[in-house]
Amino acid sequence: MTYLFTRLLQGVVVFFGTSLLVFLAVFALPGDPLGALAGDAELSETVVRNLEARYHLDQPVLVQYWYYITGLLQGDFGTTVTGENVSDIFAHAWPVTIQLALTAWVLELIIGVTLGIVAALRPGGIADRMATSVAILALAIPTFVLAFFLQQWFGLSLGWFPVAGVSAGWPLAYLLPAFCIAMLGVGPIARLMRTSLLETVSADYVRTAKARGISPLRLSGRHVFRNALVPVVTYLGVDLGALLGGAVVVEGIFNLPGIGRALFTAINTQQGSVVVGVVTAGVLVVLVMNILVDIAHKLLDPRIAP
Repeated sequence: MTYLFTRLLQGVVVFFGTSLLVFLAVFALPGDPLGALAGDAELSETVVRNLEARYHLDQPVLVQYWYYITGLLQGDFGTTVTGENVSDIFAHAWPVTIQLALTAWVLELIIGVTLGIVAALRPGGIADRMATSVAILALAIPTFVLAFFLQQWFGLSLGWFPVAGVSAGWPLAYLLPAFCIAMLGVGPIARLMRTSLLETVSADYVRTAKARGISPLRLSGRHVFRNALVPVVTYLGVDLGALLGGAVVVEGIFNLPGIGRALFTAINTQQGSVVVGVVTAGVLVVLVMNILVDIAHKLLDPRIAP
């Protein structure tokens, strides 16, 4: 219980520190959001003062951050200079990105762990070399190149999957873009799984368990595979947060109305509240995933010290 409280306290400190840095970075960006709102038109001084007072733009940056964080603690991510609630933008964008990231995460888990197990069964054999080659190839191909290839081949030529939008629903609309994102993590997961399995198999406690006559099935499941998963779980836990925030390119190629496209639009239109909200939400996801990974470590291997 003390360990969990300490981790939560650390998460709170990291959250406020990171959100402040992001807020200061967005505040320091060049450009005028009110000018971007007006376009070619010229706003009167009275309108400018009213808008600045409404959105606290006439206050020091730390005061603006205080208004933002107090609203955030009440579930309010703020509003854009056009008067649109950031929470409404998130309500439409986050479900798409979450479905995309979770689909990619499951594909990473299945493909990466399978390749790692196949490679570890006979180290140095044909299966090991083939699995390692596939893992390296997955890292070597740029995401946008893979995305355009999958669109052309499986979407346009074969017609198996839609090439844009989410009208087809899950999973058809998400499989191709999720596969593109998942390939970035397949290589590291496969290598981690292979290395961890080989190290675990040669560990002293595994040899002792064999000498005691434990059945191969129980030995593999309870002692070898379970302990070998610890570094893989660490990578997968942190990577899920990265997947939620790293789908900007893929969402653009497949025209998915997710958080990546919302972030890109917000940067172009200088909507700082959306940018800060997206990054803040991403920080929260990463913090929660880190805490869950620590808990999973304790469940997989109780010997790990808090």
